[in-house]
Amino acid sequence: MIKSLYFDNTAYEFAYELERLIRNFSLPHKLEFYTDKIPGGTDYAYYCADNGNLSVTVSDNGITYTETAHIADPSDYETELCRLLCRCMEKHGHAPLPWGILTGVRPVKYIRSIYETHDNAEDYIRNTLLVSDRKLKLANDVIRLQKPVLDTLGLKKISLYVSIPFCPSRCCYCSFVSASGEGALKLIDNYFELLLKELDIYADIVRRYSLKVDTVYIGGGTPTTLSASQLDRLIDKLGEFDIANIREFTAEAGRPDTITEDKLRALKNGGVRRISINPQSMNDNVLQAVGRRHTVKQVCEAFDTARKVGFECINSDIIAGLPAETEMSFEQSLKRLCDLSPKNITVHTLSLKRSSALFRQFGDDIGKGAENMTDTAYDMLTEKGYLPYYLYRQKNIADNLENVGYCKDGFESIYNICIMEDVQTILAAGCGASTKLYDGKNVSRVINYKYPYEYISRFELMNERKREIEDFFESKLTLA
Repeated sequence: MIKSLYFDNTAYEFAYELERLIRNFSLPHKLEFYTDKIPGGTDYAYYCADNGNLSVTVSDNGITYTETAHIADPSDYETELCRLLCRCMEKHGHAPLPWGILTGVRPVKYIRSIYETHDNAEDYIRNTLLVSDRKLKLANDVIRLQKPVLDTLGLKKISLYVSIPFCPSRCCYCSFVSASGEGALKLIDNYFELLLKELDIYADIVRRYSLKVDTVYIGGGTPTTLSASQLDRLIDKLGEFDIANIREFTAEAGRPDTITEDKLRALKNGGVRRISINPQSMNDNVLQAVGRRHTVKQVCEAFDTARKVGFECINSDIIAGLPAETEMSFEQSLKRLCDLSPKNITVHTLSLKRSSALFRQFGDDIGKGAENMTDTAYDMLTEKGYLPYYLYRQKNIADNLENVGYCKDGFESIYNICIMEDVQTILAAGCGASTKLYDGKNVSRVINYKYPYEYISRFELMNERKREIEDFFESKLTLA
């Protein structure tokens, strides 16, 4: 396992991207950095870019390989060093990375830009970026399905995100900003009252700058951790944004063990038209292994309740690579989920976060078989009429893969496309929420405090940042 990275002075300029790339070949671990120093021993990578003479040397378990190239244009150094690294790692027995040298969260956005700026774009994507044919096809599928949505956007149209960062318990794979346990749940009431105040600030901004709310997304955590009466009050507050005619209104019901008929009726009566019921697996053994406090039977009951209340558009999440899940059991799990006929299915790949309890419990023995599982998901879901409409990647994702949202025709989530492609302003309320300000080309961010106790104790200080949002609408953006 590579433990040290060495750079000459020129190559060090590209250290960030080279580090991100090499981490895609192994589980997360600590790396030491050295500059202008010749490596010794083993288990290292050495990068050189001396007057266009590029080389990468990788030594692992006593075996050393070197790849070289001569590049005249310094603007191509980073790409070529990444390519040389991939060649060395493959000589060491690593499988080619399915996304090649791409390490970013939004590969579809980048690939779309390649089509817009390069002749022979697919050759460049395959042969220079080293993206596999299968992933290029997936990206092309997503680009094709997103185009009609992207064509409907405008700078005066915004989305509104509301964060409910509480869960009844923490799943062992989770590293998201969410609060669980008795102590954290005691914060809900105070948090909720301040959240309504933050929404008042946003409602004023929307009115003053004549913005139109296009979509609303209530996410988490688990929003149905709130009571039915709190959900009623939240929906009433959102009504101040003139949401009667918005195109999409989503709430994550998420955990089946938090779903009740009265909560779903509160959401439905308030105008929510799209909800998530997220089993993560349709295998009780897997649910128990990852700390989900519900059963497959409860998932099915939650679907029945949602349809009784009148929800047609339901999204369900499933995760590839969980402990206790085999390739065969994942396939069966996905079939059981398809039998429930959700309009959207999001297939996540397990993200191998050292901060999660899962990593501490299972160590290196997690994420196995994820690539075959996601391939199975693509084949099965497209055969059943689901279309891949958005995707994103996470740091340390198993097998260097991705998370993909699939939908039945006409049920793509506008919000999911906008947030993943960075093509719309999103005003975000609640802790851990990140407001995105889009000027038609670039995105800037205004970020709230990360944890509920910070959000509560530093609420007024946090809201001083809202001036940045007002400045954006006043001077940085000429609204169409």
